[in-house]
Amino acid sequence: MAASKRVAVIGGGWAGLAAAVEATRHGHRVTLYEMAPQLGGRARQVDFGDAVLDNGQHILIGAYSETLSLMRLVGVDIEQALLRTPLRITYPDGAGLQLNAGSPIVAFASAVLRYPGWRWREKLALLTTATRWAIQRFECAPSSTVAQLTAHLPIAVRDELLDPLCVAALNTPASQASAAVFLRVLKDALFSGPGSTGWRRPAQEFTCRPAPIPWSE
Repeated sequence: MAASKRVAVIGGGWAGLAAAVEATRHGHRVTLYEMAPQLGGRARQVDFGDAVLDNGQHILIGAYSETLSLMRLVGVDIEQALLRTPLRITYPDGAGLQLNAGSPIVAFASAVLRYPGWRWREKLALLTTATRWAIQRFECAPSSTVAQLTAHLPIAVRDELLDPLCVAALNTPASQASAAVFLRVLKDALFSGPGSTGWRRPAQEFTCRPAPIPWSE
């Protein structure tokens, strides 16, 4: 084990906090610098008038194994703090994508086919595109955005499913989010079997709305 050093970590978001925890585990003396009045980066709570809002991701996918490991490492009781449910992307009227238990491929295809309000052309387009992504091992050009990746899909598929899921999972709009990261999330969350999806905070339902605010708590 290397000798103890004085380590400075710049930024108190998830990455900075993870780096500080890891350096501390290795016996180093860590000073964390953060310009904001509160730690957390984009995953912090913010005051909005009389309300206190969670500025983090709206869902915590079970496939985020490193995030969950970090939470456990700092003493969070995952089973107590979070509630595990099947992945649901629902609207206020109850419509939306709802995955059942079982084979991930069958569950996804079944959910798409049951999606209310979509025409067969829209359902087939998404299933065909998802199949192509799987054949390509969920890889794409590193410089592509989610908006570019999904531009060929029907507007309803983008507006009602993919764009809200991008914001919920990556906390970044589709026009700015990395397509490579998004595909990795889809692979781990939708097509990796039991344990890959479903964490959310307890006693809350997450629903999506039309633009400009696609997701709300």
